[in-house]
Amino acid sequence: MIASSAFVLAALTMTGIYMKSNQMEEPDDGYTIDFMALENNASDKLQEIAQNNQTEEDQANGIVQDNIGLGEDGNATSLDEMLNLDDDLDYTPMEVGSGEIELPGVPKKDLLEDGLMIPEGVAGAPEMEILPEPELEEAPETEPMEQKETAANNVISKSLHFSEENGLLRPVSGEIIIPFNMNNTVHFYTLNNYKCNPGLVVSADVGTSVTACAAGKVVNIFDNEEIGHAVTMDIGDGYEITYGQLEGINVTQGDYVEAGDVIATVAEPTKYYCVEGSNLYLEMTAGGEPVNPEPLFR
Repeated sequence: MIASSAFVLAALTMTGIYMKSNQMEEPDDGYTIDFMALENNASDKLQEIAQNNQTEEDQANGIVQDNIGLGEDGNATSLDEMLNLDDDLDYTPMEVGSGEIELPGVPKKDLLEDGLMIPEGVAGAPEMEILPEPELEEAPETEPMEQKETAANNVISKSLHFSEENGLLRPVSGEIIIPFNMNNTVHFYTLNNYKCNPGLVVSADVGTSVTACAAGKVVNIFDNEEIGHAVTMDIGDGYEITYGQLEGINVTQGDYVEAGDVIATVAEPTKYYCVEGSNLYLEMTAGGEPVNPEPLFR
């Protein structure tokens, strides 16, 4: 505290000398600071401060503390010694670039772990490891889009071929109860009348599996008042087959089906076949014209 007070007094003394010099009548000569006088004056000020800091009891007993803040000879020391700035530091300052800079209370190891690295080129700096550039993995070769589209088109345009010589598989094993006839009329028992029949009505129990008569593509799935739920398949060369009176249809439009694959089961008959009972309705066309499928069964 005494050292700080001495520094303030020294600064005030210097300010007073400057102001006094400005008030002199010889402005051309400037002014001169006598540092020896300043040091002596500071010594007097320190002694005065020491005396002022005495307790009233010491002053009453005539005890004078005349060497507080002074040297062994009773005189004030130099300003650097009075201020003793170096003693106020908790650590010894290091020169920039020495490589030995440390934060008080923080080990150098922790600085390195925390990423506070010493700049490269400074003594004590760790060698910088140059990491190799990561190797880029080659992307797997992919099939060009045009080839994918071509493959898709090949699936869509899958070749279908049917010849009457190859024949058909029987979709169910039941008895034909109403035959195909487009030249003469046939009797429909439920309707109790005679009319042409473009397909076959084959007796089959409800739940009987219905298999494809030939390989083909599903082109339509629909409902009809007379034949109920139905599926139409293109079997190639202009031939199509329609299966009616179905339930549990397990194909979708666009599917390709092989001969003998199960496509559905037999449903309860519609009101048009109540007397005939449950059955499979099977209709075949060639170029849109009805064809009798019965002679083609193998």
